Amino acid sequence: MKIVVLGATGNVGSRFTEQAVKAGHQVVAFARTPESVAALPGVTTVQGAAEDTAALAAAAHGADAILVSITGPMKDSSFMQCTLPKITAAAQQAGVSRIVLVSAFGAGDPAEKASGFARLLYRTVLGKFFREKAASDRLMQSSGLDWTIMYPVNLKDADALPEGAAVKAPNQVRKVPGLPTLPFESAAAGILRVITDPGTIGQRILITTPNGWKPAQ
Repeated sequence: MKIVVLGATGNVGSRFTEQAVKAGHQVVAFARTPESVAALPGVTTVQGAAEDTAALAAAAHGADAILVSITGPMKDSSFMQCTLPKITAAAQQAGVSRIVLVSAFGAGDPAEKASGFARLLYRTVLGKFFREKAASDRLMQSSGLDWTIMYPVNLKDADALPEGAAVKAPNQVRKVPGLPTLPFESAAAGILRVITDPGTIGQRILITTPNGWKPAQ
């Protein structure tokens, strides 16, 4: 596949890029600072901002999918709501129907499966951030594209888990107990599995630790 990555300099996007090219895919890293993208065989860098529809459409021409792994400042309650429609417009102009958005567990109704303490945290301390995420998720769902939305739990810089990540549709999950924390590497591997799987089109997907979920009964 040829995959355009928005957020290729970020914690998840950079690891996704490395894993994708190791798996034999081509990556177009569309970034404000392309010099910050690791120079790897199979990676083409293009300078541009996510909100520049024309530039992104040109970079995405001939691609099979777009990964959106960006987020605004915590204090900005409208960044993704303003930016995502420009990204989806670029995808439509480029003729790319497949798009995967990295959201966060805590946004929207998937958060109802979180522990009581986590829900309190998501609604209060992190309320503005997650309301913005939820609003942009709804925009993605109404885009008319072949979307998938990923909901990773808390992420950290650590070695990948030997057993990998649990990648589950919300209806498979009864509860996400505690505050599970997943390595960036493992999250990126799970996202790669999803973006290459057409069976996940139109789905919202939880990505957590192998033990960080309880199955629906």
